[in-house]
Amino acid sequence: MILSITAMAMSALYSAADDTKSNLAWAEQAFADNAIPSPPGPGGEMTVTWPFSFVYGGRPSSLLLPSWERRVEVEAIESGQRRSLILTDPTTKLEVRAVATAYTDSPGVDWTIYFTNKGSADSPVLEQVRALDTSFPCDAKSSATFHSLRSTGGVDDWLPFSEPLPPGQRRAFAPNAGRSSMGACPFFNVQWNGGGAVVGIGWTGQWAAAVENRDGSVALQAGMQNMRLALHPGETIRTPRILMMRWSGSDETRAYNLWRGTVLRHVAPRVGGEVVVPPIAHLSTAFYEMDKSTEATALAHLDAGKALGFECYWYDAYYGKDDFPTVGNYVLPVERGFNAARFPNQLKPIADAVRGAGMKFLMWFEPERISPGTLMAVEHPEWVVLPGDGGWGMFNLAIPEARQYITEYIGGLIDAYRLSWVRIDNAVSYAPLWKKLDDAAGPDRVGMAEIRYVEGLYRWWDDMRAAHPNIAIDNCASGGGRIDLEMCSRAIPLWRTDATITPLLNRDFHQAALQNQIMTAGLSRFVPFSVSGQMGADPYNFRSGFNAGISFCEDARPEAFPRDTLRAAIAEGKRIRKYFFGNLYALGDVTTSPKDWCVLQYHRPTEGDGMVVAFRRHKSPYTGFTCALSEINADAIYEVSLSPGYTPAPVRTMKGSELCGIALNLDKAPDSALLEYRLLPK
Repeated sequence: MILSITAMAMSALYSAADDTKSNLAWAEQAFADNAIPSPPGPGGEMTVTWPFSFVYGGRPSSLLLPSWERRVEVEAIESGQRRSLILTDPTTKLEVRAVATAYTDSPGVDWTIYFTNKGSADSPVLEQVRALDTSFPCDAKSSATFHSLRSTGGVDDWLPFSEPLPPGQRRAFAPNAGRSSMGACPFFNVQWNGGGAVVGIGWTGQWAAAVENRDGSVALQAGMQNMRLALHPGETIRTPRILMMRWSGSDETRAYNLWRGTVLRHVAPRVGGEVVVPPIAHLSTAFYEMDKSTEATALAHLDAGKALGFECYWYDAYYGKDDFPTVGNYVLPVERGFNAARFPNQLKPIADAVRGAGMKFLMWFEPERISPGTLMAVEHPEWVVLPGDGGWGMFNLAIPEARQYITEYIGGLIDAYRLSWVRIDNAVSYAPLWKKLDDAAGPDRVGMAEIRYVEGLYRWWDDMRAAHPNIAIDNCASGGGRIDLEMCSRAIPLWRTDATITPLLNRDFHQAALQNQIMTAGLSRFVPFSVSGQMGADPYNFRSGFNAGISFCEDARPEAFPRDTLRAAIAEGKRIRKYFFGNLYALGDVTTSPKDWCVLQYHRPTEGDGMVVAFRRHKSPYTGFTCALSEINADAIYEVSLSPGYTPAPVRTMKGSELCGIALNLDKAPDSALLEYRLLPK
């Protein structure tokens, strides 16, 4: 039985340069000092529109801003134009500063709004602040489409979905408990006839967004969900960061690839000038000994993996003074926070052995969550916010002294252990803790605790990276809980879900593989690099977990473990890593069904090469899959190899017209195949 899927090819009618120019032109108009006329207000007042809005002293910004002082500062920067629109209330001296960067080498406009009280008294109440509030014309009576990803923490975590948005319909969405990607995804794509807009929200807190088809226009809104505050004299706050990319045409996949290019150029974190990619990491202690781990067992895992090609040794949560998940002992001197019986020398012998094996060392931390009775809670209660029910609290990064303390604590271990990766985990439910602080501050300070915490979080990570420019950060947060635009500019997720933990503990590698296939196909639309746990050295399982790197969890110590197979898997991963920087195409529907195939194409336009990685899932009745490849020149000649296993198959030449519709056949389930191709010069 052959499963045939037709994939959408990249449209030749629109170029990336056209969309780049369109976004730049939009920014020059949207962040100009001249008002964009809008329909009159309810009393016939003059109104104006910029791509953000707020309510100040009970009045909407569209009515206030016509009488405010305004100016624009324009600065040419590398690969972009920065525009600062400054609006000032002549009466209260509230300053609104919108700082926007329009990129000139890829499409997208990136902005953040800042509010400063430059007056001598408390400002009127500022509320309903929408960092994004704009609309685009669409065909009247025509349905739009909302595209995003599931964020469930379940088997469908990061599964793509699309919903119609008919005229008159509004879709509002927000995450849970102040965790920016739990329950809702802060990346989405709204499509209408002739194009659309991709949006990324940068706010590691409780944001809220909405899209609405207004029967002739599509409106996009995003901002903090809970904010109603007066600013004291001299106070400044910021809003969520917005990256918006308008795109042309009807090809949704083309939009994602334009977005991926912009993220890789201007958002993704770098170390040594290179984009950070997931390492090929070994972390089996996290699934085996756990809180029974010792220095000896950790070294045994390292010894088993060190000759296989792993790039990084990962030591997770199981070294603390108290067994995990009790945390809150990050105090100086550092030895007090370690389990002295199991790690009498802390992790120093392990760090030295990792370096001796030629690998990088990744160490786990979770300083933001505080368990009652731990050293931090007892010794620095002024830095800790605990709930009234005796549950977990938070380390308050809004306090400069607290933030400096934890920066120095982790910085000291980065230096002592020569860490290459810092893994920041987080399981705090922030919303009730922020509310507790707001309630104590008074009715006109709602949202200030969240704002100061989020600002402190960014400052902490920025200070850590500035002091240690070669450090890379893994953004975990209980498995994908804080994957938003701001965090993605500082870190990458090496644990994008907790939903693979149960199947892996149950040795159900195939289910974990299926979920990893979904997450790579879905999350990679918006976040180019992310991985999660996977076991299995065979091609089907290893390739399922590989996305330019892998978080490999299986114990390699047993005598019967297929070490040569894993060594070959790692070697293949290093060889194909380059393709993951290319354009991504799902060649069939991305589903949770074990009966389906998952087939992904990665194409590098400049190099003219790419790969297809195909997975016949464990219950699939289909023995073959007919591809419809994108960006292939039908008249050109390609070198092609098709490798079911890790040994690269012989290379043969193939005309592009044949390659475009190549059929992949796999006789058993589950199984996988890797097709690599390269355009031959004329």
